[in-house]
Amino acid sequence: MRLLAIQSLVVLTGCVGVLSAPPLFAQTKGDPEIGATIAARVCVACHAEDGTSPMPNTPRLAGQHATYLVKQMKDYREGRRTSEVMGNFIGGLTDEEIPHVAAYYAAQEVIPGVVTDPSLLEFGRRVYDDGNPGSGIPACSGCHGDEGEGTRRFPRLTGQDVGYTLEQMRRYAAGERTNDRGLMQTVADRMSEAETLAVAQYIASLMVLDTEEE
Repeated sequence: MRLLAIQSLVVLTGCVGVLSAPPLFAQTKGDPEIGATIAARVCVACHAEDGTSPMPNTPRLAGQHATYLVKQMKDYREGRRTSEVMGNFIGGLTDEEIPHVAAYYAAQEVIPGVVTDPSLLEFGRRVYDDGNPGSGIPACSGCHGDEGEGTRRFPRLTGQDVGYTLEQMRRYAAGERTNDRGLMQTVADRMSEAETLAVAQYIASLMVLDTEEE
Protein backbone atom coordinates (compact mmCIF):
# COMPACT_ATOMS: atom_id res chain seq x y z
CA MET A 1 0.00 0.00 0.00
CA ARG A 2 2.91 2.37 0.78
CA LEU A 3 4.35 1.74 -2.70
CA LEU A 4 0.99 2.45 -4.33
CA ALA A 5 0.69 5.73 -2.45
CA ILE A 6 4.17 6.85 -3.44
CA GLN A 7 3.52 5.90 -7.07
CA SER A 8 0.31 7.93 -6.95
CA LEU A 9 2.30 10.89 -5.69
CA VAL A 10 4.74 10.68 -8.58
CA VAL A 11 1.87 10.71 -11.06
CA LEU A 12 0.17 13.52 -9.16
CA THR A 13 3.18 15.82 -9.23
CA GLY A 14 4.16 15.07 -12.80
CA CYS A 15 7.66 14.40 -11.50
CA VAL A 16 8.21 18.03 -10.64
CA GLY A 17 9.55 18.36 -7.30
CA VAL A 18 8.17 21.19 -5.89
CA LEU A 19 8.33 22.94 -2.57
CA SER A 20 11.69 24.53 -3.23
CA ALA A 21 13.41 25.12 -6.55
CA PRO A 22 16.94 23.76 -7.12
CA PRO A 23 18.54 27.20 -7.72
CA LEU A 24 17.84 28.03 -4.07
CA PHE A 25 20.08 25.27 -2.76
CA ALA A 26 23.26 27.29 -3.24
CA GLN A 27 21.74 30.24 -1.40
CA THR A 28 20.99 28.61 1.95
CA LYS A 29 24.40 28.58 3.62
CA GLY A 30 24.14 30.94 6.54
CA ASP A 31 25.79 31.58 9.89
CA PRO A 32 23.56 30.67 12.88
CA GLU A 33 25.31 33.20 15.10
CA ILE A 34 24.57 36.04 12.72
CA GLY A 35 21.08 34.66 12.30
CA ALA A 36 20.50 34.75 16.06
CA THR A 37 21.03 38.51 16.09
CA ILE A 38 18.67 39.05 13.17
CA ALA A 39 16.04 36.69 14.61
CA ALA A 40 16.13 38.52 17.93
CA ARG A 41 15.23 41.70 16.09
CA VAL A 42 12.64 40.32 13.66
CA CYS A 43 11.34 36.84 14.52
CA VAL A 44 11.28 35.97 18.22
CA ALA A 45 8.11 37.85 19.11
CA CYS A 46 6.07 35.20 17.29
CA HIS A 47 8.39 32.23 16.78
CA ALA A 48 10.28 32.43 20.10
CA GLU A 49 14.04 32.38 20.54
CA ASP A 50 14.25 28.61 20.16
CA GLY A 51 11.78 28.36 17.28
CA THR A 52 9.20 26.39 19.28
CA SER A 53 6.59 29.08 19.63
CA PRO A 54 3.89 28.33 22.22
CA MET A 55 1.49 30.64 20.36
CA PRO A 56 -1.40 28.71 18.77
CA ASN A 57 -1.50 28.54 14.97
CA THR A 58 2.11 29.74 14.75
CA PRO A 59 4.58 27.48 12.93
CA ARG A 60 7.39 25.84 14.83
CA LEU A 61 10.63 26.59 13.00
CA ALA A 62 13.09 24.65 15.17
CA GLY A 63 14.99 22.07 13.15
CA GLN A 64 13.30 23.03 9.89
CA HIS A 65 15.47 22.53 6.81
CA ALA A 66 17.31 25.74 5.99
CA THR A 67 16.63 25.40 2.27
CA TYR A 68 12.90 25.26 2.90
CA LEU A 69 13.01 28.25 5.27
CA VAL A 70 14.93 30.33 2.74
CA LYS A 71 12.36 29.58 0.05
CA GLN A 72 9.40 30.41 2.26
CA MET A 73 10.91 33.69 3.47
CA LYS A 74 11.66 34.76 -0.09
CA ASP A 75 8.19 33.72 -1.21
CA TYR A 76 6.66 35.89 1.52
CA ARG A 77 8.86 38.82 0.63
CA GLU A 78 8.09 38.56 -3.09
CA GLY A 79 4.37 37.86 -2.73
CA ARG A 80 4.33 34.23 -3.84
CA ARG A 81 3.08 33.32 -0.36
CA THR A 82 0.85 35.78 1.46
CA SER A 83 0.51 36.76 5.10
CA GLU A 84 -0.11 40.24 6.38
CA VAL A 85 2.06 39.62 9.43
CA MET A 86 4.91 37.84 7.67
CA GLY A 87 4.89 40.26 4.77
CA ASN A 88 5.56 43.14 7.15
CA PHE A 89 8.42 41.42 8.95
CA ILE A 90 10.13 39.65 6.05
CA GLY A 91 9.95 42.69 3.79
CA GLY A 92 12.90 44.29 5.56
CA LEU A 93 15.25 41.31 5.28
CA THR A 94 17.91 41.26 2.59
CA ASP A 95 19.04 38.32 0.45
CA GLU A 96 22.16 38.16 2.62
CA GLU A 97 20.23 38.09 5.92
CA ILE A 98 17.66 35.43 5.03
CA PRO A 99 20.08 32.45 4.91
CA HIS A 100 21.50 33.43 8.31
CA VAL A 101 18.02 33.39 9.90
CA ALA A 102 17.28 30.06 8.22
CA ALA A 103 20.53 28.56 9.51
CA TYR A 104 19.77 29.78 13.03
CA TYR A 105 16.34 28.18 13.24
CA ALA A 106 17.50 25.02 11.45
CA ALA A 107 20.06 24.57 14.24
CA GLN A 108 17.51 24.73 17.06
CA GLU A 109 16.35 21.59 18.87
CA VAL A 110 13.09 19.99 17.83
CA ILE A 111 10.73 19.28 20.71
CA PRO A 112 7.49 17.25 20.78
CA GLY A 113 4.34 19.02 19.69
CA VAL A 114 1.08 19.26 21.59
CA VAL A 115 -1.51 16.60 20.71
CA THR A 116 -4.97 17.92 21.54
CA ASP A 117 -6.97 14.79 20.65
CA PRO A 118 -5.06 11.51 21.21
CA SER A 119 -8.07 9.50 20.05
CA LEU A 120 -7.28 10.52 16.45
CA LEU A 121 -3.65 9.39 16.42
CA GLU A 122 -4.16 5.89 15.04
CA PHE A 123 -6.38 7.11 12.20
CA GLY A 124 -3.90 9.90 11.52
CA ARG A 125 -1.02 7.44 11.42
CA ARG A 126 -2.81 5.29 8.82
CA VAL A 127 -3.48 8.24 6.54
CA TYR A 128 0.04 9.63 7.04
CA ASP A 129 1.70 6.28 6.32
CA ASP A 130 -0.58 4.88 3.62
CA GLY A 131 -2.71 7.71 2.26
CA ASN A 132 -6.12 6.85 0.86
CA PRO A 133 -5.80 5.16 -2.56
CA GLY A 134 -9.57 5.20 -2.95
CA SER A 135 -9.67 8.99 -3.09
CA GLY A 136 -6.24 9.50 -4.64
CA ILE A 137 -4.51 10.72 -1.48
CA PRO A 138 -0.81 9.80 -1.40
CA ALA A 139 1.00 8.89 1.81
CA CYS A 140 2.37 11.96 3.58
CA SER A 141 5.42 9.89 4.45
CA GLY A 142 6.26 9.56 0.76
CA CYS A 143 7.54 13.15 0.73
CA HIS A 144 7.89 14.12 4.39
CA GLY A 145 9.46 10.90 5.70
CA ASP A 146 8.27 8.20 8.08
CA GLU A 147 8.94 10.40 11.11
CA GLY A 148 8.17 13.76 9.53
CA GLU A 149 11.86 14.50 9.05
CA GLY A 150 11.40 16.03 5.60
CA THR A 151 14.13 16.77 3.07
CA ARG A 152 15.65 19.84 1.46
CA ARG A 153 12.64 19.96 -0.87
CA PHE A 154 9.91 18.98 1.58
CA PRO A 155 9.48 20.55 5.02
CA ARG A 156 10.06 18.80 8.31
CA LEU A 157 6.65 18.26 9.93
CA THR A 158 7.82 16.79 13.23
CA GLY A 159 5.91 18.22 16.19
CA GLN A 160 4.23 20.97 14.17
CA ASP A 161 1.40 22.91 15.80
CA VAL A 162 -2.00 21.32 15.08
CA GLY A 163 -3.72 24.64 14.42
CA TYR A 164 -1.02 25.77 12.02
CA THR A 165 -1.16 22.51 10.06
CA LEU A 166 -4.94 22.74 9.79
CA GLU A 167 -4.82 26.35 8.63
CA GLN A 168 -2.23 25.62 5.94
CA MET A 169 -4.23 22.64 4.69
CA ARG A 170 -7.33 24.85 4.55
CA ARG A 171 -5.41 27.49 2.61
CA TYR A 172 -4.04 24.92 0.18
CA ALA A 173 -7.49 23.41 -0.43
CA ALA A 174 -9.03 26.85 -0.96
CA GLY A 175 -6.31 27.89 -3.40
CA GLU A 176 -5.09 30.62 -1.06
CA ARG A 177 -1.60 29.14 -0.78
CA THR A 178 -0.08 28.42 -4.17
CA ASN A 179 3.70 28.48 -3.76
CA ASP A 180 4.21 24.72 -4.09
CA ARG A 181 3.44 24.26 -7.81
CA GLY A 182 0.09 22.65 -7.04
CA LEU A 183 1.12 19.52 -5.13
CA MET A 184 -0.33 20.28 -1.72
CA GLN A 185 -3.34 22.06 -3.20
CA THR A 186 -4.34 18.82 -4.89
CA VAL A 187 -3.69 16.67 -1.82
CA ALA A 188 -5.49 19.01 0.60
CA ASP A 189 -8.49 19.29 -1.70
CA ARG A 190 -8.89 15.50 -1.75
CA MET A 191 -8.62 15.00 2.00
CA SER A 192 -11.75 14.95 4.14
CA GLU A 193 -12.04 17.15 7.21
CA ALA A 194 -11.69 14.07 9.42
CA GLU A 195 -8.54 12.93 7.59
CA THR A 196 -6.98 16.37 7.79
CA LEU A 197 -7.63 16.73 11.51
CA ALA A 198 -6.31 13.26 12.27
CA VAL A 199 -3.14 13.80 10.25
CA ALA A 200 -2.54 17.15 11.98
CA GLN A 201 -2.77 15.42 15.35
CA TYR A 202 -0.41 12.66 14.25
CA ILE A 203 2.13 15.15 12.89
CA ALA A 204 2.15 16.92 16.27
CA SER A 205 3.00 13.60 17.93
CA LEU A 206 6.02 12.86 15.74
CA MET A 207 9.50 13.24 17.17
CA VAL A 208 12.90 12.78 15.53
CA LEU A 209 16.21 13.57 17.15
CA ASP A 210 18.41 14.38 14.16
CA THR A 211 17.99 18.03 13.13
CA GLU A 212 21.08 18.29 10.93
CA GLU A 213 20.51 19.78 7.50
CA GLU A 214 21.02 17.29 4.70
